[in-house]
Amino acid sequence: MDLKAAFKDAPMTSFQVRAVVICLILIMIDGFDVLVMSFAAPTVSREWGIEPVLLGYLLSAGLFGMAFGSIFLTPVADKIGRRPLTLICLVIISAGMLWSVFSWDTTSLLASRVLAGVGIGGMIANLSVIVAEYSNRKRAGLAMGVYAAGYPIGATVGGFLSGFLIAEFGWRSAFALGAGMTVLMLVVCFFTLPESFEYLIEKRDEKSLPQLNRILGRMGHAPLTELPPAPVQDAASETVVKEVFGARVLSQTVLMWFGYAFLIASFYFANTWTPKLLAEASGDPQTGVTAGVLVSLGGIVGSLGFGLLTSWINPRTLNVIGLLASAVMYVVFASSFNQVGLALVVGIFLGMLTNSGVVGYYTIVPPIYTAKARASGFGWMIGVGRLVSIIAPIVVGYLLAGGLQPQNIFYLFAIPLVLSAVCSFLLGPALRKRDGRDAAAGRPSVAAAR
Repeated sequence: MDLKAAFKDAPMTSFQVRAVVICLILIMIDGFDVLVMSFAAPTVSREWGIEPVLLGYLLSAGLFGMAFGSIFLTPVADKIGRRPLTLICLVIISAGMLWSVFSWDTTSLLASRVLAGVGIGGMIANLSVIVAEYSNRKRAGLAMGVYAAGYPIGATVGGFLSGFLIAEFGWRSAFALGAGMTVLMLVVCFFTLPESFEYLIEKRDEKSLPQLNRILGRMGHAPLTELPPAPVQDAASETVVKEVFGARVLSQTVLMWFGYAFLIASFYFANTWTPKLLAEASGDPQTGVTAGVLVSLGGIVGSLGFGLLTSWINPRTLNVIGLLASAVMYVVFASSFNQVGLALVVGIFLGMLTNSGVVGYYTIVPPIYTAKARASGFGWMIGVGRLVSIIAPIVVGYLLAGGLQPQNIFYLFAIPLVLSAVCSFLLGPALRKRDGRDAAAGRPSVAAAR
């Protein structure tokens, strides 16, 4: 019996849906925790007299931590499991957010943002893998779209709450809200988050069978007396590094890294700097918070829309179209920058299209790798993207200090979106191979291997 193929072809059970919902709630909180600094930036910079260059470093601190977490923490999930790593990451995020609440200067605030970012980076990639593994083949795009929508949902709701809290209680209250929600979900996940059944099938140690049977029972399946035979391709010599960088997928790995890095650089520039830039253009800090909320609101529509459209349009084709359209929207936003009302409306579409690009990569990348290397391969892609994106807010700080107009910076960041569309288009050969019984690209199914 090809157990993984049976799961992928069967309708999703309520247990699988619950697993996706838990990941959705977690990514909502992550969306708030990542962008809370951008909501607090106008008030923090005014209270502490922070110049644009230093503010750029503060806005990039969380991204640096996320890069570290994606590269070094996420691969741990392929060794200890998806569930244990999620709990570890939640502890790290909680510590970082609490530190932010009590930070006393820019150095301590920067360090706290790095720490929180480490946990967020390790968890976002790991949660994406859990969603990919608990989704069936038919609903994979929709499930990933709903999951990814949690990020802008968290940022949108968090933005509304932050605007009120910061106005009434100061910027530290926004970080306190993030800390409280993260601690609460740590407790919830300890009791409810399941391990990935694909990971248990691949791990094959003495604890795998009992854990797998508990999951099978909750999914309405009969227990197994033994684990399915290992595929021929899972020999000991097939290491995680070889799975990700072997000749079979090396070109696709490189394209994914560059494509996602180009996208995420523009994405985080818009999400971190738009509130500050529009606040200065309008002379009203609340306008900046509103801009951040609207960009995130558009992201919700874009994420859900991408997931729904994958029922009719190939995800890679849809991703290419969305990335090119987002580049056009950056140009339109720049052209309307001095008309604040119009810029706020355009910001909704900007957030919609850039977030759809993120969902696109989240959907088309995980199935290329096997469960044995999926967290590592996906986490490394996100980590490399984060490393590149760190530069974006810092460079913007220097560009502004050098006198470059904000609208010209939006023109500049339309270019990486076009390059990302090119990389996504070139991924086609790998993605055409992923529709076999085994989701890994170019790999025969378990049944065929036998």
